[in-house]
Amino acid sequence: MTKMELSINKIVKNFVTNDIFLATSLNKGYVNLSAVARDLVPVVEAKLGEKVNIEAVISALKRNREASRRSDSKVFSVLSETSVQLLTSVAKVVIPVKENEKIFRNVVDIKLTGALYISTGPEFTTLIIENRNLPAVLTMLRRGIIDKRTDLAVIIIKAPVSLLETAGFLMSLYSKLAFTGINIEETTNSYTDAIIVVKESDASDAFTSLIDLINFAKSQSKM
Repeated sequence: MTKMELSINKIVKNFVTNDIFLATSLNKGYVNLSAVARDLVPVVEAKLGEKVNIEAVISALKRNREASRRSDSKVFSVLSETSVQLLTSVAKVVIPVKENEKIFRNVVDIKLTGALYISTGPEFTTLIIENRNLPAVLTMLRRGIIDKRTDLAVIIIKAPVSLLETAGFLMSLYSKLAFTGINIEETTNSYTDAIIVVKESDASDAFTSLIDLINFAKSQSKM
């Protein structure tokens, strides 16, 4: 392949693997390649910064069909064994990492009840707690709070251990929410649990879209 064809192939591959529904439709011959390519041409051109031939995009779709088929079956297998839970009335508190010692030292003493998720990075630490625990946490921290939100919900995805070796599993969840028009406020994972935080106003749609994804995966796994 030429350098241009390689670039187009890379962009198309990324697009297909990020949309598990499109990948499955391509694999099973449910969609018209020319129609999909027409939609992809503007995307490819925007990323490359130059005009591309629709035939090159069609060729890239054909090349990635078999690769995505192998990946899809693994993702569907894990999704079919996945469960989803929804927790509303949740708050998010962001603090600088220098406050971590205070959090870890006092979190037991203030006797928080219910869900507690802590995600820490090089500069900031995020606490996801139930709204009822917010006053106690704010009193403990007092100063140094970077951000605080109370209109949130948590989606808890519980998957089998096989997800650890399944490329594209988490991306299938994030892509489904993105294509549904839902913004992810925060996300973290712990072993086989994935935690996704969304606005409480989006909670119902987010939960339903992930259930639809799991049911779709179950239907495909039986075929």
